[in-house]
Amino acid sequence: MIGFYIMKHKHQMFCSAFILLVMTAIIFLGLISGIRLCSVVSGSMEPNLPTWSLCVINTRVSYDSIQTGDIVVYYRRSDDMRIIHRVIEITPDGMITKGDANQTSDGLSIGRDNLFGKSLFHIPYLGYCSKLAETPTAKVAMFVCMTIILAMDFADMRKRKQEKC
Repeated sequence: MIGFYIMKHKHQMFCSAFILLVMTAIIFLGLISGIRLCSVVSGSMEPNLPTWSLCVINTRVSYDSIQTGDIVVYYRRSDDMRIIHRVIEITPDGMITKGDANQTSDGLSIGRDNLFGKSLFHIPYLGYCSKLAETPTAKVAMFVCMTIILAMDFADMRKRKQEKC
């Protein structure tokens, strides 16, 4: 019975450590690879990119490698917001983009200075989670939860060591 108890708690501790390790690895790989996440918060790209899709963006893409038809993310100059739209024309002065559901283009919207990245793929509706995780409250809640889980694991490990003695 005691052996089962110890094995169960070792498994829980291993799972907690594994989740923490995976989360750290994902963040680290994202930082060094240039891969970023971007939530689609409007219907301008419907139906190809449903609202609240989560797009995986390559921020290390070369400006010169972008082609007509690519879905890109750029910083809108007027308010520095990130916009995800399709490139419909490339001119010597820059790129013209348009949301798939929009009737008119954004005009000359992308130059070398405001390209954020190119969309690699998207996951429908996962943008809800990403958008929620960006709020300060959610960040604090995630930190508190991870801290509580780790504290409980350490307390349990300490208790088991004391029981052995």
